[in-house]
Amino acid sequence: MTYDDVQNFISKDCTSGSVYGLARIKELVKRLGNPEKDMKIIHIAGTNGKGSISRMIMSILAASGYKVGIFNSPFLESRREYLCINGINATDEEYADVSERVIRAIKGKSKSKSTSKMSQYPTEFEFSFATALKYFAEQQCDFSIIECGLGGLTDATNIFEDKVLSIIANIGLDHTKLLGNSIKEITEQKCGIIIKNDTVVTYPSDKEAMKVIKKVCKAQNAWLITPDYVDLNGMNYYNPGLTDNIKKSDYKYLPNADKVYADTIESLNKFMGSKRAEKVWLSMPYLLDRLSLKGAFQKKNAMVALASVMTLKYKGYLKKVSFSTIEKGFKTVSWPGRFETLLKKPLVIADGGHNVQCTKALIESLDETGIGKAIFVIGIMADKDYKEVFRLLAPYIEQVIATEPANPRRLDAEEICKFFRKNFNNIEKDPCDAVKKAIEISNKDYSGKMPVIVTGSLYMMADIRKAVKC
Repeated sequence: MTYDDVQNFISKDCTSGSVYGLARIKELVKRLGNPEKDMKIIHIAGTNGKGSISRMIMSILAASGYKVGIFNSPFLESRREYLCINGINATDEEYADVSERVIRAIKGKSKSKSTSKMSQYPTEFEFSFATALKYFAEQQCDFSIIECGLGGLTDATNIFEDKVLSIIANIGLDHTKLLGNSIKEITEQKCGIIIKNDTVVTYPSDKEAMKVIKKVCKAQNAWLITPDYVDLNGMNYYNPGLTDNIKKSDYKYLPNADKVYADTIESLNKFMGSKRAEKVWLSMPYLLDRLSLKGAFQKKNAMVALASVMTLKYKGYLKKVSFSTIEKGFKTVSWPGRFETLLKKPLVIADGGHNVQCTKALIESLDETGIGKAIFVIGIMADKDYKEVFRLLAPYIEQVIATEPANPRRLDAEEICKFFRKNFNNIEKDPCDAVKKAIEISNKDYSGKMPVIVTGSLYMMADIRKAVKC
């Protein structure tokens, strides 16, 4: 079986769309021998920042000598990206080999035994997730970082009975038709990944989201850690959050409650005050300045990533992590399509921000880098709050080139032009042609000094990156 054969199976045989329920994925991983059972799982949900946080953690652990599988979605250029270890994707041959065995399991034709085929075949996402688990297990990864696809509670990745850490990234309004119309409802869905006696690191989301997160953690007897980074008038404030959520009242139902509470605080304080840990926390400004991912929003993501690593270190999982490997991990992390500089003259930045929260983060980054006006290449999904996205971007727009991502949910380019009719609109429905047109305009009309910002959807980032490379 080849890579293309697998793609044909996915397009022709996999159940189409997003279909709720965990029955299919549970049956499939059982047919594969439950590869997740022997894994150290780091599970991450949230609206924005999941990919960045997980990539930072992977980079730090890889720099420390660990073998880390990571499952992010959606892919940009190839489904091989789902089978990624220490930042290196599986080859076509490796992808086809493990996928063939997953397909055999689906059809009930594994080499070891023959069974009946699955009554309902998995979705594309379920197939890719199960294949990743099988691959990570066979490659004997030390850790597997798993990013939720949509939501959390009923997401296909929510099958783990045991894991070393759960992470809740930034919560915002997105996918409201599926997850709920309020922050409260959406947060409840995201918190569905939290299991009994879990350890949870969360991004400092707004009060409404935090209220739900704390409530769920209390119900599940989970240790909640909320790190934070604040830039206030040029002064930076850092809070690792490791002891903030440990209250004496949480221990009142335990035998010897006072002693357990006192021992917990003492051990945490020793950890926090140890020379290694102290060096990390006191050096936060230095470490965050080493971060290779650009964008002001990434510093809060980095705090979540670092608190996650330090929590796992406290729990005894990461003895090889050191200050120097944390620094190296931050310096070498990469995450394509997230405020990524593709070209320096003219300056071309690709940011796959696809909702209002992402757009606010993009604007914060534009302000930080001193970009007041730019030529925008915009392609977005019709089911997003695109009018609010456009309203937020309007003050920064010099010109607009409207385009369309290769996705049936895309917004027509003509609709984009209707909103920005005063900004010398061009329509280039092919994203490659759109970015080339923007570069041409910057060079011809602005001597290459007008930046080009490509935003609206991750679904066109692969095409954009290829166009600039060409």
